[in-house]
Amino acid sequence: MTAHYKIPLIAIASIFLIVSLNAAYAQPLDDVTATIIEYGSSGVSVQLAWNHDDDVSHYEVGCVSCMPNFSENTVNDEMVLSYVTSLENGKGIFYVIAYDGDEKVLVVKQVLLKLH
Repeated sequence: MTAHYKIPLIAIASIFLIVSLNAAYAQPLDDVTATIIEYGSSGVSVQLAWNHDDDVSHYEVGCVSCMPNFSENTVNDEMVLSYVTSLENGKGIFYVIAYDGDEKVLVVKQVLLKLH
């Protein structure tokens, strides 16, 4: 009779293992994407988006290739930067910094995007 109970226990254990593997949590800024959403005469509008993380209190998002360089703060998981300009090679350089509640830097990510 014990052999009949082993199969369901193995099946339940396998399902638990599969579910626990799928529940892996991403680190802050594990997935940052940059998308051109509009071309204009004075620059490009770029949307930066990233994965949500409850440990982050806010983000600083900036454009290094822009003249002048600028940055903005947000508590959201995305931001649209307007009037973005590129370097001579046509690439835009951006960064996203994730801060915790004590203003400590958790993660910094740099993003390159071909603007033209």
